[in-house]
Amino acid sequence: MHTFIKVFAMVLVIGSMGSLEIDRIGWSQAIMQLLLAGAIFVIAEQAERINGLKQKLEWEK
Repeated sequence: MHTFIKVFAMVLVIGSMGSLEIDRIGWSQAIMQLLLAGAIFVIAEQAERINGLKQKLEWEK
């Protein structure tokens, strides 16, 4: 599930760059999409790390 969310974030980045290039969106919308994609990616990465630490803690018990 985390990989799917990361792929979605990367599609947002690629899509915003492509849309900006063909003048479908403005700079402000492109920046907002990039910030959103970055936040989604960071959240997915942290959730994956937390799950890994929980599994490690369970294994050590």
